[in-house]
Amino acid sequence: MVTSEVTEAESLFRKGVLGNPLIEKNLPAGAVKASNTIRFEGSDEPSLPINWRFAESIAALKANEATVINILLQRKYGLEKPAGVVINTDHAQLFIMSALLWTLDPSGDKLTPSSFAAPSTQKLVAEYFPDWDKHQASTPYRGSVTNIYKTKDDRYFHLHVKYRFGSAVYLLKAALSRPNLQKSHANNSDIVLEALGLPQNQDNTKTEDAWPIFQASISKYTAAEIETLSLAHRQAGTICWTTEEYKSSEHGKANADIEHSIPSSSISSPTTHRPLAGLKAVDLTRVIADPAVSRGLAEMGASVMRVTAPHLTDMSVLHPDLNHGKWNASLDLRTESGRRALKDLVLNADAVLEGYRPGVLDKYGFGEQDVLDMCRERGRGIVCCGENCYGWQGPWMGRSGWQQISDACCGVSYEFGRAMGNDEPVTPVFPNSDYCTGVSGVIGIITALLRRAEEGGSYTVKIALNYSQWLVTTCGTYPPAVWSDLWQRHGSPVFRHHHPMQYLLPRTLALVFQHSGHKLLLPEFFTQYRVESIGKDMRLVAPVLRYPNGEVKPGFHIGTRTNGVNQPVWPEDLGVEVVVGKSGNAKTSL
Repeated sequence: MVTSEVTEAESLFRKGVLGNPLIEKNLPAGAVKASNTIRFEGSDEPSLPINWRFAESIAALKANEATVINILLQRKYGLEKPAGVVINTDHAQLFIMSALLWTLDPSGDKLTPSSFAAPSTQKLVAEYFPDWDKHQASTPYRGSVTNIYKTKDDRYFHLHVKYRFGSAVYLLKAALSRPNLQKSHANNSDIVLEALGLPQNQDNTKTEDAWPIFQASISKYTAAEIETLSLAHRQAGTICWTTEEYKSSEHGKANADIEHSIPSSSISSPTTHRPLAGLKAVDLTRVIADPAVSRGLAEMGASVMRVTAPHLTDMSVLHPDLNHGKWNASLDLRTESGRRALKDLVLNADAVLEGYRPGVLDKYGFGEQDVLDMCRERGRGIVCCGENCYGWQGPWMGRSGWQQISDACCGVSYEFGRAMGNDEPVTPVFPNSDYCTGVSGVIGIITALLRRAEEGGSYTVKIALNYSQWLVTTCGTYPPAVWSDLWQRHGSPVFRHHHPMQYLLPRTLALVFQHSGHKLLLPEFFTQYRVESIGKDMRLVAPVLRYPNGEVKPGFHIGTRTNGVNQPVWPEDLGVEVVVGKSGNAKTSL
């Protein structure tokens, strides 16, 4: 081996973060001193069969998070010496897989993410986390729409229609056969599939059998044609670019000088153990990246009210892990009562997080400027954190997208496919950019809170999946010799462009558990707590930041839960487990 994962993680933190001019300008004063007590440990050899430096990237960003927390401890609590923090790189890479590694009721039913798909446990897990997939987008047939397919001009296009089932190809063919569908039924997957002559679902179709169905349609069109139609019908999708193509594009150049977050009444707690205790955050987000921000705030003691809508689809399989530390309310912003309740939450919050497509919340009066304006006269500022896929500059800014789209857009997918011997993009399995974006959001919000405490005013934090692709700009891939050894140790797997996540994930996880489980799945990398609201224990990946001297005790004082089980109000007691009103609660967290 010619590299050490631990050494590279620390070097990436010291040089790629603290010494990076694009990041350094947004760091609080005293960041270098506050980082001197942070120590890295772990295995020298990489563990995940991915050619990109996933472990080093997430470990370095967690070190940056520890740095701003140390500054907060100093300014808020008068801690004279920065707290010692240990980051294990083996442990850190479990964080980007945490949505796959939880166990509910570990001494009983042992429910896991696979329980959502297994017929024998679907009903049991649904008692605690019911199905919010209103489009059946997770079935093998419909789920295969979210995938990379080869186009007529020998390019590749990544479709991702988890929340708007009915791809651009469907819409093209539907428009040709029934033109009125394009305007009146563009979001109705049933009508679109009917127009195509395709069944609404194929329950017995295996994932492998579904690919040719979609490939046959997509191969009739060029990548540019599919992109045009995807945009016209607000579908998430992108041409798969190489790293060189993305950097040279107009959009890549517009965002070239940005990495991670852009931060453009004080909270209170009697001890340093929960440094964000008293902070109230409204969470208007879904999926992974932005929910990971609020999860990170809750881990440090913040009170989070997640707000979803009863008529919107959501990914229930993510709720057990991404909803730790959060109350969860349901509001329909199409109604006056729903908008009034959300305004009350915002006016009594310190931070608002939103991750919907640009412009969606504006039409209900909760766009970024709306929130800043409504909080202007209340006596203290607000921190608004907005997240998108492509970034906040350039011609692609308004496009919708998810982690796999970002990977395909920035060249991460292409380089992974090339590393396995084929000149084609392959989604690199684990949602590294999602979780890196989440950590960046935590850093940005804490930095903004520090500024608010000293200077007053309101602040905005802008994060994006493409900003967290510092894999391309800073982290890079493993040297050829290191990658060859890593790949061969895991059996030299070769995945192809048409392999979707439901194919890649179980196979890659099996390889990781088989060849690297002895150093990744250690008991000390996991923790367990009682989810009082459902009466079960939950085993999950432990907080990555470890404080040997006990200055900070990361964790969750509110248990995970499904959508819409709490009232949309801030309780007087921020320690209650279930919110039923301002002054009453069903259970109190211990």
